[in-house]
Amino acid sequence: MEMYRRTWAEINLSHLEHNIQLIRQGFPQDTFFCPMVKANAYGHGDVKVSQFLETLGVKHLGVCLIEEGLLLRQLGVKADVLVFRGFDSKGAVKMFENQLTPVVSTWEQLDILISLKQPTKIHLKFDTGMNRLGFEVAEVADVRARFKEQSHLQLEGVLTHLYQSEDGLDPNGETVEQIGRFLNVWEVFKDYSEFFHVLNSGGIVCKMSGAQGVLAQQNWGLRPGLLIYGYNPVSESKLDFKPVMTLQSRTNLIRDIKTGEGVSYGHTWKASRDSQVAVVPIGYADGWHRILSNRAEVLWNGQRAPIVGSICMDYLMVDVTGLSHEKENEVIFVGRSEKTGEALPATEAAEKAQTIPWEILTSVGERVPRLYKNK
Repeated sequence: MEMYRRTWAEINLSHLEHNIQLIRQGFPQDTFFCPMVKANAYGHGDVKVSQFLETLGVKHLGVCLIEEGLLLRQLGVKADVLVFRGFDSKGAVKMFENQLTPVVSTWEQLDILISLKQPTKIHLKFDTGMNRLGFEVAEVADVRARFKEQSHLQLEGVLTHLYQSEDGLDPNGETVEQIGRFLNVWEVFKDYSEFFHVLNSGGIVCKMSGAQGVLAQQNWGLRPGLLIYGYNPVSESKLDFKPVMTLQSRTNLIRDIKTGEGVSYGHTWKASRDSQVAVVPIGYADGWHRILSNRAEVLWNGQRAPIVGSICMDYLMVDVTGLSHEKENEVIFVGRSEKTGEALPATEAAEKAQTIPWEILTSVGERVPRLYKNK
C-alpha cells in the first residue's frame, strides 16, 4: 500500500511463527489447535495472518462473526473456520454454502441445523461458569440424545470457555473448578466427539508451566488468542513469547512552545519551561485512545517521551525537549526500537488506559496500514 501519512503497524510474521512453534513445543501430542483470528486477528490483519498460519500447517481458525469467516473464504483461506458467535436460519445457510463450521450454543441453533437436513460438521459449546454462551452442563444428556438422532450432523468438537484461565496453576482456582464441571460433559461425549477444546491463552500457559490435576490429565484442545500475538496473560510465567505488532509513526514537525503556553484542545497541558513539542500524525480515530492523553509515553528515536495535551482525532503531541532530533523522527507506540532496544509493550499502554492489552491491539484502526515483515 502506498502511504501518504507515515503511520503504520508493522506485523512481524517471524515472531508469529515463533509463538506458534513455542506453543506446539509445549503440546507435542496431536491435539486440536485453533488460533483465534477474530476481530481482524486482534488488530494484526485477519486475512494475511490466516494465510500465513496456513503455511505453518494450521488447519483450524476461529472467528466470532459469520462475516469474518466469509471474508476469509472470499480471499482464499482454505482452513476449517469455526464461527463462535451463533447464527439464525439465514446465517446457517450462508455458513453451509461457504463451508464454515458452526459452534452451536443453543437449542434454537441446533434446531435450525436439524431443519436444514444438510450434512454439516459442528462443535457444541457448554457453559461451565462464563454465563455467556453455551448449553447448561445439566442439559448434556438431553443434548447428546437429541444430537444422536441426527445422522446428517457430524460432531467434531465439544468445548467450553474459561473465564479466569490465568489462575490455572492454582489447584483451588476457578479454572480447576470449571474443568471439573466440563468433565461431566466429556464423560457423556468422550466416545462420540473427536476433539474437546478448553484452553485459551491463559490455560495454555498454565499447562505449559506445569499445572497439575484436571488441567493436565486430558489432552484438551487449544484456542490461543492473545498468546500468538506475543502477550502472555499469566504474570508468573516467563515463557518467551514475542510481540508481533509494532505500531509506529514518523514526523519532522516540531513546535517551539514557550513557558506557560498550552497545546491541543483545552490546554490540558502547559509548558513548565521553554519546550519542544512534536506533532505526530496518529490519533484516537486510529485507535490511540484519548484517555492516554497526558498519561502514556512513546519511544522518540528509541527514548521515552511523554504524550502531552489532549489526543486529537488525527494527531497527538509529544514533549521531546532535550531529546535528539533526526531528519525523520521515529515514534513508536507499541513495540521495540531497533535503535536502543527500549520496548513499549501493549500491556503498558493498557495499564495507563485502565484497560487490557486485548483492547489496545484490537483498537488499532482500519486506516492504519499493516505492513508485513518475515525473516
